[in-house]
Amino acid sequence: MIKQKKVIQFGIIGCSSIAKRITIPSILNAKNANLHMIGSRNITKAKKFAERFSCEKFGTYEDVLNDDNIDAVYISLPIGLQQKEVIRAAKKGRHVICEKSATTSLESAKKMIKICKENNVRVMENFSFKYHPQHKLVKKIIAKKKHENPNTFVGRFSIPMKYSSRNFRFKRKLGGSALNDLGCYIIASSRLVFGLEPIFVNCRLYTTKNIDVDISGSIFLEFPQKRIAFGTFGYQSNFQANYEIISSNSRIDLDLAYNIRGHDKAQINIHTKNKIKTIKLKPVDQTKLMIEDFCNSLIYNKNTLTYERDLLEQARIMEAARLSNIKNRWLIVKQVRV
Repeated sequence: MIKQKKVIQFGIIGCSSIAKRITIPSILNAKNANLHMIGSRNITKAKKFAERFSCEKFGTYEDVLNDDNIDAVYISLPIGLQQKEVIRAAKKGRHVICEKSATTSLESAKKMIKICKENNVRVMENFSFKYHPQHKLVKKIIAKKKHENPNTFVGRFSIPMKYSSRNFRFKRKLGGSALNDLGCYIIASSRLVFGLEPIFVNCRLYTTKNIDVDISGSIFLEFPQKRIAFGTFGYQSNFQANYEIISSNSRIDLDLAYNIRGHDKAQINIHTKNKIKTIKLKPVDQTKLMIEDFCNSLIYNKNTLTYERDLLEQARIMEAARLSNIKNRWLIVKQVRV
């Protein structure tokens, strides 16, 4: 808990496109957050970002971490580089929001969480989609008795993306991987909707010539209560970012489940026998809602999600998915340990 504070001062580590398009504007719009400083390895880039967002202070990553006015940092780097900065931030006493996937292994996730706890700071993995009210509404709908036995989740997340040697998503050393970038959403959203942790996982990852990371894949998850999830993801298909919940007498689907923008209107379609009901929601800034929740957890010592536990379980399932692909078989998630 940060005593006698009502606004959390943020520093930015990494001038990424998602930081520019989504996260920094959401910090600026949040009721309880303020943009204090922007950091980059490239000072010129940091200066341009600072000018764009009317931020007076900019500098290197070290400059951000050494500024005692900063309460929390938002880290937006290639996945394979984030552990180092999370640990450095924690040791400086800075709370952390880290872009998804937070890291490339369960061992790394455990190390980050351990050091954050030792330094009494919070760490959150940035799955901002969880804060869009459409998912809470979906859970309310499937809880109603008229939607009997909601037992199947089907998710899809694909983005048409051409190979580029400059794009970290295609570089193994930087944590590039369609699973790390897109497949993680299938795992996170099925966990969210079912409110359960999977027991078994089976994953297949596909590569192509001259690219040493997976560019597409599929994943099966078996949950308690005879519930299953299946998802596909990758860079070589048309754009899709949706999921559906299938029960014995109905189907509920979301048109935009993951990267919905602030001006987009979410839509939930409920399919029953000979009938389709559509619920349209007002546009919301899901990242702003996430930022405000994180800040409230620091100011008032309360939050709607246990960030560290959620990050750890996500990392465990991701690890199980990678191992399942390597071993070409189903794995028991709880047996995956460091």
